[in-house]
Amino acid sequence: MLIANNNEEIKNIISNNEMVILYFSNKVCGACDVIRSKVQDILEVYSKVKLIDINGEEQIELAAQHNVFSFPLAILYVDGKEVMRVGRNVNLLELEHTIKRYYDMLF
Repeated sequence: MLIANNNEEIKNIISNNEMVILYFSNKVCGACDVIRSKVQDILEVYSKVKLIDINGEEQIELAAQHNVFSFPLAILYVDGKEVMRVGRNVNLLELEHTIKRYYDMLF
C-alpha cells in the first residue's frame, strides 16, 4: 500500500501504473478499516494494482479535489481514467469483478 500526501504524487502514480485504487478514509471510521482490509485481501490476487491510502481528514484538499465527501471511498483508475467509484455501501464482489475484468484485459 502506498501513501500519498499531495495531488502531484497521486497523478504520477496514476500515470505510471495501469491500475490504481485511491482509498480515502479517516482514523475514527471503523468501516474504513474493515473495508481497507477486504480491499487489500482482494488485491493479493491482483498484485499489479497499486493501492494508495489517503487519510481524508488530514488531506482535506486532496479529498476535495477528488470529490470525496464521505468515508470510506475507493476510486479505481485504469490507464489514468476513473472507471469505478464505491463508497460506504461498497459491494466487494462487484469491485472484485470490475478489477478482474480490467486486470485480465491489461495483463
